[in-house]
Amino acid sequence: MIVLERESSNKMIMLEILMRRLDEEDMDYEYFRNQYKTIKYGYEGEMHVDREWEEIIIPSKYYLFHNFETENEVKHSHQIDTIFASQNFILLLEIKNIGGRIDFDQKKHQFMRTRLDGTKDGYSNPVDQIERHVRFFKRIFMKWEIALPIEYAIILTQPSTVIGDTPNNAAIFHVSGLQTYVYNLFAKYQKNQISPHKLEILKNHLLAIRKRKIWDPKIDKNKLRKGVLCKACNYKSVMRFEHGNFICPMCKAKNKDALYEALYDYRHLHSEWITNYDLRNYLNIGSRFAVKRLVSNLNLEYEGIRKDRKYRIPDNILTFIEKRT
Repeated sequence: MIVLERESSNKMIMLEILMRRLDEEDMDYEYFRNQYKTIKYGYEGEMHVDREWEEIIIPSKYYLFHNFETENEVKHSHQIDTIFASQNFILLLEIKNIGGRIDFDQKKHQFMRTRLDGTKDGYSNPVDQIERHVRFFKRIFMKWEIALPIEYAIILTQPSTVIGDTPNNAAIFHVSGLQTYVYNLFAKYQKNQISPHKLEILKNHLLAIRKRKIWDPKIDKNKLRKGVLCKACNYKSVMRFEHGNFICPMCKAKNKDALYEALYDYRHLHSEWITNYDLRNYLNIGSRFAVKRLVSNLNLEYEGIRKDRKYRIPDNILTFIEKRT
C-alpha cells in the first residue's frame, strides 16, 4: 500500500516558479535553470523506480513512503527517496539518475562519474547519505521500541550506466534488479519481526515526524514578474485583465484559469494569505470590486471582515479548483 505518493519537493516547486517569473536575461536565471534541470532529472528517475514496485508481489502487509522528508534531533534534514516498510524488514532506497561510469572510493568516501568523453564529475557520496539515514532510523526505532531489521540500497535508473568500483558493504544495482533484491530480502527475513499492529504504529509514527524542507531561493523577489502569465506564450507575457477575463497582449489568448496558477505562485513565494489590496497589486487590477468578484467565484476560506478580510490560498489551488469543477 502506498502511504505517500511521489510529489515534487518544495525546492523543485520553487524552481519551477522561478523559471516562470524570473526574466531570462537576469544574471541569476541560468544558475536556477541548471538547478531545476538537475532536480527534475532526478525526479524523473525516481518516478521510473516507482513503476517497478507495481510488478513486485509482496507476500505480507507493507507500506511505501515516497520522497519521505523529516528532521533529526538537531533539526538537520533527512530526505529518503523511498521507504519500504513490512513486518519482516524496512528498506531505504537512494535513487540516482546518472549516466556514464560511476565509481565509489570507499577509503576517500568519494563518488565519481566519468562521462563518455572522459571528463570526470564528483558528487556527494550516496553511500554516506543513506548510511546516515540508517543511523537515524536505528535511533528512532529504539525510541519507538520497534525491533525491525534495516536494509538499504542505491539504485541506478539508467540502463546504460556502467557501475565500476563499489563498496563491499553496499547494495548498488540497476533498477531492473529491484525485484530480485526485494525477493532475496524476504528470503533472508522469512519470519515476521513485528506484528501487523506494530507495523501500523510504525506507519503512524513516520507520518507524525514527516516534515517537508522549505527551500529559500535567496533571491530578491522584487525581480520576479507579478501577475497572470500566459501559458500559451510559454510564460513570456503578462496577461491583462479586461471585462472579467485575462487576455494576453502578445497572442491574444484568453484564459480565466490562468489566475489559479498565479495564486499558486503567490502562495509559495509570499504567503498562503492574501488581501484584496495584495491581489490588486499582484494582478495589476485597479478595481477592488473586480478583485472581490474574482475571489468570490473561487469560494476561498477567509478571515476578518470588510477591509481587514484576508483569503487563504489552498496548498495546491490547482487541485483544489479541479475538485470543484
